Amino acid sequence: MSAPSPSAPPGVDATRRPRRRGLLLPAIAFGCAMLLLLGIGGGLTALWLTGRDDQPSPAADSSSEAESPSVEPGTWQPLGDGQAPPGSAEELEQVLASNPLLDAGLPSPEECPLPETEGGAVPAEELTDLLEAGAACLATAWTDALAPAGIDFAPPAVVVFTTEDLPADAGCEPERFSDSAPVVCRADNTLYWPALWDPGFSHTSAEEAPQLYMWHLSYSYTMFALSAASLDGYYGALQVALAEDPDRADEAQRRWALQISCLSSAATFQMPQGVRPDGRVEEFVTSVEAQASPATAGEPSPEARAAWVGTGRDSGGVLEGCGTWSAPADEVA
Repeated sequence: MSAPSPSAPPGVDATRRPRRRGLLLPAIAFGCAMLLLLGIGGGLTALWLTGRDDQPSPAADSSSEAESPSVEPGTWQPLGDGQAPPGSAEELEQVLASNPLLDAGLPSPEECPLPETEGGAVPAEELTDLLEAGAACLATAWTDALAPAGIDFAPPAVVVFTTEDLPADAGCEPERFSDSAPVVCRADNTLYWPALWDPGFSHTSAEEAPQLYMWHLSYSYTMFALSAASLDGYYGALQVALAEDPDRADEAQRRWALQISCLSSAATFQMPQGVRPDGRVEEFVTSVEAQASPATAGEPSPEARAAWVGTGRDSGGVLEGCGTWSAPADEVA
């Protein structure tokens, strides 16, 4: 393996998602999430796609309603499978603004042993061990953070794939898989990671590579924590409620994306020395330059992304600072 260039930045992911506005409304929750990372410093947006069709109904069927606990509008409650929370847009925003993750604290593991790397992109045959080791550290942190709120966190499995050899038993459709981004699949509680995905790993040293992998892994992993707290369901219902108010829907999308940026950053920077971003990696992932420019009004500005990544870094694991839903509008622009 050739040595990475010391002058090259740790990496920018130039992936861009298709601009299909209709898929960001009623299809925002309920199914698989394909993460398309837009800049490594916090540009994560999720395109939620149902496992049944591209335009699912947000309403739960009668059998789901019968089996799911009742939910009081404006008050957070865990949602049952397929259950859509009731309430107006204002009530749904109220839930997101006071969600239980903001009362949580992420512990700092004393150790997080990751396999040694030679620098650069980790070979496919070694990638599963690296990702599973990193995921185990994140699982411990999120399990301990969510437990006081009575939220059970079931750590997802991690599967490395290639497009030439897709996992036959995946819970999400084959068309969701590409070499361009990890796939968060809630249907089978699995994170699928493309073996050939390289948003800058090739430009890292042996010390930097685990840090950059952990940075990206934390972004994907945060989606499972949000789902464990049913927040993806509340956010999806909010976007449905705002279908006739595109400006508010765009602002809600920015608040959602920036909260993910903040929470993911907080989790990564709680990792021990040698695993959390440091030196050149930290400088880059927290910089404005690392953030992608918005392609739609629903994507935050690079300045906002960098600011909330910095908030997560400086949080010490206390997540109340990641309250993007109650932040002034100019902080989520």
